[in-house]
Amino acid sequence: MLRTILLLTGLVGTLLPKGLVETAARFALENPDECELRPWVVPVARAEGVLYLFLARRGDASYSVFKKLLGVIGLLLLWSPRRFIHASARLAYTDAGNCEWKSWVYPVARLFGFVYVLVAVSERRKNRAPTPEPSPGE
Repeated sequence: MLRTILLLTGLVGTLLPKGLVETAARFALENPDECELRPWVVPVARAEGVLYLFLARRGDASYSVFKKLLGVIGLLLLWSPRRFIHASARLAYTDAGNCEWKSWVYPVARLFGFVYVLVAVSERRKNRAPTPEPSPGE
């Protein structure tokens, strides 16, 4: 299921990066029209979409690394969602101090962090699962 979400997000990010970024801003910000995106955000959103498509279609090794990276991001979101969001906003907006986030953004970010950590832990357990030993006659 995660691979399908990754694939769909990658398609939207690749084909409609500006729409994706603007929709996310309208969804999460109280005042999206008062926050100015940096000029490189939309091209980076497209590149991110291409990367997601690549990871979703590539072999299990790349996909496994991606899930472990999600775990790192998840830990940051769990530990301090406000700090993570504000740091990300400073990267993406020229006037990040003007951005007013809707009240639900922080708890939902923490929830995403929890899910990301679960995905990474699950992947780590899957990779550490013991391989069956060959039977004595083999």
